[in-house]
Amino acid sequence: MKNKVLLGAIALVIVEAFFAGVSAIVKLLSDSLSESQIIFFRNFFALLFLGPWCLRKGAQAIYTRRVGLHLFRAATGLGGMYCFFYVLAHMPFTSAILALKMAPFFIPIIAKIWLKERIQSKTVVAIMIGFVGAAFIINPQQGIEFNLLFIVVFCALLVATTKCTIRKLSDTEPAVRIVFYFICVSTLFSFPLMMTDWQPINNQNWGLLVLTGALAVCGQLLMTQAYYYASPVKIGLLGYSSVFFAAMIGYTFWDEPLTLGMLFGGILLIWAANVTIRQRWFI
Repeated sequence: MKNKVLLGAIALVIVEAFFAGVSAIVKLLSDSLSESQIIFFRNFFALLFLGPWCLRKGAQAIYTRRVGLHLFRAATGLGGMYCFFYVLAHMPFTSAILALKMAPFFIPIIAKIWLKERIQSKTVVAIMIGFVGAAFIINPQQGIEFNLLFIVVFCALLVATTKCTIRKLSDTEPAVRIVFYFICVSTLFSFPLMMTDWQPINNQNWGLLVLTGALAVCGQLLMTQAYYYASPVKIGLLGYSSVFFAAMIGYTFWDEPLTLGMLFGGILLIWAANVTIRQRWFI
């Protein structure tokens, strides 16, 4: 049992490193490519990596009776991706990654409304503390526009809704099938938007786009494996290791300092998230 928990913990830390890497590549690409291009090719190349596996498994790998819920998961996931990529392009890298970590505080609210889960009083307190931490991280006094703050919160809400949808789907749907339908729908819907906002792509950017697809698929599948080895209650807090990777990347590539406000807000956010993660809807 201890070995499985250790394997799950290591896998989750690697996942967060992958996701931080994808986010950094997206921020780099946003200087020369449109958001729609990045989203389309991120999903298209992910589909190319995952498609052969599905073909080998046959029709049973993708057969589902829950098409509507898959479409809803794809809609919230794709909407969250558009919002997050926009935030990455317009906010400091580390602040954008930390701001996305507000998602766990929306999950118990959505779980109560949709999944009829009970919210404990300490969770309500943790949610409020979490938003205070997020306020220190984002720091509106730095001149960030209200519209961008709204997108940050809306992005976290979409991410939380996606996670709750995945929980409902996971009753009958394996992880690979959920990922497959998401990237298929996302590729189809982002294609026409990409064609209306096309920018030239050089060889270096092509390589980075392929890398985002590979890292995204590996990260999603490895995250599923991590939670197979160990419960989120035991290893969920390691999901915040992406904050460390983001801080290192932000300092290295964009000379972003780690301010006291970000540090204090990050501590509040991680502590409050730990309280919500340990509630029963994550067990």
